[in-house]
Amino acid sequence: MSNTIPSRSPWIEQLRSSDAPRPLTHDVTTDVTIVGAGIAGVSTAFFVLRDTDQRVLLIERDRVGHGATGHNAGQLATYFERPLAELVEEYGFDRAMAGQAAIDNTWDLLDIMIAESGATARIDRFIGHMGMFALNHLQVHLLHSQLRRQGGLRVSACVVSEQAPFLDDLPEEFDGLYTVVPQSRVRELLRTSDDRYVAVMSDQKGCGNSALLVEQVLDHLVTTFGERFQFVDNTAVKHISLDRSTATISAGDHCVIASRVVMCTNGFVDHVVENLAGDEIGASLNHRVAGTVGYMAGFVQDNVLEANAFSYIRNAEIGGDIPYVYVTSRPFDRASGRATLTCIGGPENILEDRADYFPNDDFPTRVIDEIDNEILPIVQPSRAAGLKYDYAWHGLMGYTDARVRLIGFEPRNPVLMYNLGCNGVGFMPSIYGGRRISQLLSGDPLGPSIFDPT
Repeated sequence: MSNTIPSRSPWIEQLRSSDAPRPLTHDVTTDVTIVGAGIAGVSTAFFVLRDTDQRVLLIERDRVGHGATGHNAGQLATYFERPLAELVEEYGFDRAMAGQAAIDNTWDLLDIMIAESGATARIDRFIGHMGMFALNHLQVHLLHSQLRRQGGLRVSACVVSEQAPFLDDLPEEFDGLYTVVPQSRVRELLRTSDDRYVAVMSDQKGCGNSALLVEQVLDHLVTTFGERFQFVDNTAVKHISLDRSTATISAGDHCVIASRVVMCTNGFVDHVVENLAGDEIGASLNHRVAGTVGYMAGFVQDNVLEANAFSYIRNAEIGGDIPYVYVTSRPFDRASGRATLTCIGGPENILEDRADYFPNDDFPTRVIDEIDNEILPIVQPSRAAGLKYDYAWHGLMGYTDARVRLIGFEPRNPVLMYNLGCNGVGFMPSIYGGRRISQLLSGDPLGPSIFDPT
């Protein structure tokens, strides 16, 4: 029996397959070159074209939306995969709160992109739920809520089972941030029969096909800004040379000259950046993120269910080595009509620096076994192990050292800019990053941020 099965992403399946390649065919001079046509690159192009008079060239080495954007979990979330208290300790209260508020408000930026582009990609919004089983989980997330309340931000709802063994150990400072409920209510919220979970944090979540959104927004940019926007695909960026005022980019077999170049990749790149105007930055760009592959599987049901999302912590303490697991369900359009797609994820594989990774590589059957035997009993207890999955796919997540997206000017040469780093929750921060790049290019006095490259 084979150790792998073909990888198949439900998001890419909904994209057009008939578009002919459009590689770069001539040398170009432009104001802004954006590298990467996933959600980060297209969002950056959208806001730069919308809010400035800059000419923009968007370069994609493969096809639009076929990288990490087409190989993700399809979830929309506005949290950092790092406790907010740690961000406060590192950046200070005001700066950390401003960063969190910026990501919270990205829902409004998403609405702008959808409304102005006329995109029809389905975006579902709802209250999602996270299951917890240890005192440490509650202390970390209630401190998160306490800080948000102090900063004037929305506070997540939290319930704790009256059967929680640590109920009497919760500090008084968290009073008012949670409600004690019967264990049956925890079961109801989490839709699990695993009574190890005795607490639930609930907050705004969403899901959607970010690759399809990217395809539709890009169509809008080509149509609306054709006089100052160019898009090419199947064009690999090989080398970027920076002087004090311009970037010279080797793209495919041609040369691009730009006043700014914005890296909108997941940060796991193989091209060379040469800084002729100062200290070397090529190595730090290529190695400033670590690559993690996330694995997901999905199945389709004919009945149409409301969209929802659940996650379940598995570490005894926040920050451990065991990845949390999750399940989402959402209405799903296919040729035979609308159905429900349920996606399950959690297994991960950490890559070495510069390791080769290809999103279309086959899917390991051992991961299916892990999902069936270790994750299904938590996230989908009613589904039997061994049933066929309609989809099985994997995607590369680029983690920055601080697990915070890099957005802004390269400090050693501001001709180079970044909107990169997935950090596990890349969709909403990517959109915010596009807006922030446009503000920086407009000269807006934004002040220091947790997102600043250093």
